[in-house]
Amino acid sequence: MIETLVVDGYNIIHAIPELEVKLDESLKSARGALEKTLRQYQATERSIKCAYVVYDSRRSEKNEIEIEDLGFVKNIYASSKSSADGEIVFLLKNIDRPARVAVLSKDNFVINHTRIMGAHVLSVGAFHKKITKHKRRTNEARISEEQKEKISEEQKEKINQELKRIWAIK
Repeated sequence: MIETLVVDGYNIIHAIPELEVKLDESLKSARGALEKTLRQYQATERSIKCAYVVYDSRRSEKNEIEIEDLGFVKNIYASSKSSADGEIVFLLKNIDRPARVAVLSKDNFVINHTRIMGAHVLSVGAFHKKITKHKRRTNEARISEEQKEKISEEQKEKINQELKRIWAIK
């Protein structure tokens, strides 16, 4: 059972077209879209309790990592002396139960270290497929609800006639 997801942030943003297009707006917008996508993924994989998204440093002069706690998602910005890949490996080395961790990345260095540490590799293709399927089901449910709310003019007229009869209105 996977409880923790470790995500190679910018690597995944560049790997998924719907996220990469957000880079045209800003890095913050792309990171926000990734956060939303991870929350949608959690809706399909209830066992996941936490997602660590590791990015390269936001500021070139920062010598320590920065952590941004957004609840389920925790953004980690590598120090200027390190890289996201290095921080992911460090995180894997220091995690209690690597068998309950999955890493989402396309980077061979990260994938190889993930396997060595005993954690699972979540392929970008499998992740994207599950998210796309979830979005499709959610949209279909929303459309279905909208269709239920629509009634024909004939149905409206019958309802009005019945109410007039009940309320004794002519």
